[in-house]
Amino acid sequence: MRTETADALLRAVLPPWAVGAARADDVPGPLFASERALCEGAGPRREGEFTTGRWCAHRALVRLGEPPAAVGRGPRGEPLWPPGILGSITHCPGFRAAALCRAGRARALGIDAEVDAPLPARVRDRLISADEAGRMRPEVAGERLLFSAKEAAYKACSALVGDGRAPRLADLRILVEPGRQGPGASGRFRVRVPDTTGLVDLDGRHFQGRWKRSHGLVLTSCVIVRPGAEAATPTAGGPGTEVSTARG
Repeated sequence: MRTETADALLRAVLPPWAVGAARADDVPGPLFASERALCEGAGPRREGEFTTGRWCAHRALVRLGEPPAAVGRGPRGEPLWPPGILGSITHCPGFRAAALCRAGRARALGIDAEVDAPLPARVRDRLISADEAGRMRPEVAGERLLFSAKEAAYKACSALVGDGRAPRLADLRILVEPGRQGPGASGRFRVRVPDTTGLVDLDGRHFQGRWKRSHGLVLTSCVIVRPGAEAATPTAGGPGTEVSTARG
């Protein structure tokens, strides 16, 4: 897959005011010294994921109008963005990506990429409810899409309240809305969170989920929006607070 194709797949699941960068293959860098220290001792596979994920993050920062900057790692493994930026990094075999936006545009952003293959039975039975599976239309996608949507939503939720208070993947309820069918299928999804978490002020109106299925991949994004920010467009500069997403 060409880099231009990977970028286009990522753009298909991002709101218009977010930016991103993606690759299908690994690159050796460059990394900032502080980033290089974070992957010292890692095996070749993990080093490739980490390095290419940071490469995508640097490129996305430039597309947002910012200079490349070191993306650190928090105590939960989450990427630490420059002040005023929030974002997410994802990787799976054959795809690495980062997506960013201004912190003033949304409350949180999460992305996920998965190989489009059946879920292992133990994962399906633990994380996908019978109700969710029963609502899924086979011509749209399958349980892998539900899983990916949960991952993206979890990243967004944990950015707000931390892993300890974020809903478990099994507790997030996903309703996939059919959209474009056939090759390159895409659409939206809705998210419902349990009342027992630190997200009691949120309901389905606050979540914007997008999905795409193409090139043997399932891609998803989940944005927790700010009131009135839905139609905003990316601009350079602007105030904001630092927000990070987990699992980078």
